[in-house]
Amino acid sequence: MNYYGTEKQQRLQRQSDEAQARIAATPGLVQAGRFFSVDNFNLIDWAFVDERLAKDGVFGFRMMPTTHIEDIRQKLGSSYRIDVWNVCRADRTMAVAACTPIRAADLPNGLTCLGLSDRHEDETIRRIQICMTDNGIAPFSAYMLLGKIVPAVTVALADGDGNIVATAHANMPFNTHSRYRGMAWVGLITVTADQRGKGLGRLVNALAIMAAFETLGADEVVEFVHADNAVSRRMIQSCGLQLDPTILCGLATPVVDARFTT
Repeated sequence: MNYYGTEKQQRLQRQSDEAQARIAATPGLVQAGRFFSVDNFNLIDWAFVDERLAKDGVFGFRMMPTTHIEDIRQKLGSSYRIDVWNVCRADRTMAVAACTPIRAADLPNGLTCLGLSDRHEDETIRRIQICMTDNGIAPFSAYMLLGKIVPAVTVALADGDGNIVATAHANMPFNTHSRYRGMAWVGLITVTADQRGKGLGRLVNALAIMAAFETLGADEVVEFVHADNAVSRRMIQSCGLQLDPTILCGLATPVVDARFTT
């Protein structure tokens, strides 16, 4: 019940889970849930990057100064490309001020917020993974979603029939060596097609952000959004996060692959 998705997705989920001890102990490595990733350009082991790209076909570069993106492209060579996402971030004061009224509003009729600590935990997590996959989001393992790999919180909304209609997730991916160790990442925002346009993405995003501060003890939150995704960017900014133009999140993949869906 732990892993879900394609054979490759499940292999990468398992690999990320099993690598946590190494990730926690190694300066520069980040727990990205679905692939190896780094957060410090000066600590990048390029032999390790080459090895993982050859085996996994994907490697992450989180919180990279914009000035180093071209350096990464040059290092990757002609067989790989790097897709980039903008970085939006907020401290506790900014995010809580924006998210508190969003959380306080009544849930839309017929929807409930699901808890993950009851006896139906495994079943609920599997339905969350299915919802993500069915809506184009590569899922995390159940262990990641439940906070058994790094501290994490997953939120979900269900309709009157028990169908998952929206999800979001927050975790603490940066190790104790990182300058970002107090920062929570928020993502995996998913809304089913029939429920879009109702503000559910903003709601679950706000719930995950508040959980990052209240449950995980984060000092700051960060989200990644592609430059061409204006809808998601507005949703993220409505929750108090602002664009940091000095850094980007990058993902290296073979040039022939489609853009990875985060």
